Amino acid sequence: MTTQILDINKIKQLLDDADIYEDENENKFQTIYLGSILDLTPSGKFYTIFARSNLNPCTKCNGEGVIRNKHGKRKKYENTRKKRTRLLRTHKKTQHNKNKEKKLWKQENQWKQMKTCPECDGIGSLEARLDRDWWKQLEIELNEINAWAHGSDGDGCDILISREAIEVDDDGTK
Repeated sequence: MTTQILDINKIKQLLDDADIYEDENENKFQTIYLGSILDLTPSGKFYTIFARSNLNPCTKCNGEGVIRNKHGKRKKYENTRKKRTRLLRTHKKTQHNKNKEKKLWKQENQWKQMKTCPECDGIGSLEARLDRDWWKQLEIELNEINAWAHGSDGDGCDILISREAIEVDDDGTK
């Protein structure tokens, strides 16, 4: 996901204005409420890795995460895998052997009977993949201002943003 999801300058300003609090280890933080998972994530759903029956299965792989490889050839796959395994077991780790192993790995993946579903990226649900991409993009954007997203203790659907407190002296210096 390359689309900007936050107005990072606004988030930075809100964090600057937020009250400073100390945790039990005397670390100082500033935290703001971003919103609810139900409103912000692409799926608008709350689920966990082990309980996600409210997600729709991927239409391309029917929730399996893999699809049949139309170029898959079982014999060629097995022969290539054997060659690569033999190379890994018997030869020294020279640059030539590393390049040969990389080439065999590509061939092996080319001949596999099944391959990762390109729609859901092996997750089994397009909604879950879009949510994963959203969380990755959120992390990238928050890293720019040394902040991170996390849930709240009270409501599992709340998304909070925190950073280590930046204290400003009376003369305006940090």
